[in-house]
Amino acid sequence: MPVLQDDECERIRTVIVRVVHTIDRKDWRSLRALFETEVDVDYTSLLGGQAQQQRGDDLVDGWRQALATVTTQHLLGPIDVELSGSAATAECHVRAWHHVAGAPSGDTWVVGGHYVFALAKASESWRITRMKLETFQQTGNAKLLQEASAMKNG
Repeated sequence: MPVLQDDECERIRTVIVRVVHTIDRKDWRSLRALFETEVDVDYTSLLGGQAQQQRGDDLVDGWRQALATVTTQHLLGPIDVELSGSAATAECHVRAWHHVAGAPSGDTWVVGGHYVFALAKASESWRITRMKLETFQQTGNAKLLQEASAMKNG
């Protein structure tokens, strides 16, 4: 039986939702399975620097280290999907809440923005090949991740 386009769009939406759910649960193994071997990552609107291509393992390990002592909750807006054969683009708004009790410059950092994901279908699975965050706003302690790391190591 052929797979309907609506079914494929729903599978892609599920991949995107699982990204934020697995980050919030710190389920790093499940998170890794959502990404291709190499991933183009662009967080320049939030962190500066350059967009980069990195191994999926390194991307997830970076999140694991940065968020080890940080409580997060990511909320996504509706996920708009465009399909083109075995490639897809998914876009949605995001509000990411980060919390570390006792952080010197404040306990909370909230980032609002828009995600753009590119995905490729391999076998029966969709995997993320590119992700870009377009930051709209930040409130609270923008140094929270650095302070959390210092608190953990200090």
